[in-house]
Amino acid sequence: MKNIQLFVFGALVIANVSVFSNSSFALEPTKNNVQTEKSNCHSFEWNLAAAQKGNAQAQYDLGMMYLNGDDVKADSKQAITWLKVSAQQNNVQAAYHLAAMSERGIAMTQNDKEAFQWYLKAAELGHAKAQYKVADAYRSGTGVQQNLAFATQWFNQSANQGNHMAQAYFKQ
Repeated sequence: MKNIQLFVFGALVIANVSVFSNSSFALEPTKNNVQTEKSNCHSFEWNLAAAQKGNAQAQYDLGMMYLNGDDVKADSKQAITWLKVSAQQNNVQAAYHLAAMSERGIAMTQNDKEAFQWYLKAAELGHAKAQYKVADAYRSGTGVQQNLAFATQWFNQSANQGNHMAQAYFKQ
C-alpha cells in the first residue's frame, strides 16, 4: 500500500511541475538563483512599468488591478484609462471588459452605443461571446441600427466558435 501511495504522490509531484510551469504558480529564479513563486498577474509595480512601456497585457492587468483594488487602491478612472489603452492595442480581454462595463454601467455611465463599439472590437478580434453580443445588438437594435442580415452573420461566426447561445439562435 505504501508503494502505491508513494507512486501516486510522485506522479502528482511530476504532474504539478509540468502543470505549474505554464501557470501562474511557476517557479522563477531570482538574482541569487533562489527559486521563488511567480505569478502571471505580476505585481502592481511590474505591471505599471510594463504598461508605461506599451505592453498591452500589462495595461489590461493594471486596469483590472485598479478596477478591483488588487495591490492598489481601487480607482475606476485609472481602470478605464488603462483598459482603453490596452483595447486600442487590440487586447481582446480589455475590449470585452469595457463593453460589459459600459453595457451594465459599471464604473462608468451605462451607454449601449459605447458598449456596442467595444463588443464589436472584441468580436472582430475573434471573441465568441462578443460576437454573440454584437449579433444580438444588431437583432434588437440596441446601441446600433437594427440589421438582421448583420445579426445572422455575427450569430453564425459565434456559433462556429461553439457559442451555445448563438447555436440556439439557428435552432429556433
